[in-house]
Amino acid sequence: MREARLVTVEITGIMPPTTHPLLGTALDSLWAALQFHPLGRPQWQWFERYLTGPSADRFVAEYLDRTGPLSLPVILPGSAHHLRIRWTTGEGDR
Repeated sequence: MREARLVTVEITGIMPPTTHPLLGTALDSLWAALQFHPLGRPQWQWFERYLTGPSADRFVAEYLDRTGPLSLPVILPGSAHHLRIRWTTGEGDR
């Protein structure tokens, strides 16, 4: 893949903003925070594929490079959260 780049991820109300040195590690942490929550089947399948699939880090890196920060809704029974991923550009972003 490409060189190491700092990436910050969070899931509002579930996982605080956390900075990782590698995108793959960041995606693993998001999946670990989500996988045991009562997600609907389509959401669970989508997050599993795009957080753990064989090309997940490449797909997300290309999206971040092309479009910028990624924010997706996470709908749980009785609550809504947001999964966020962004490149970290400096010390002030942590």
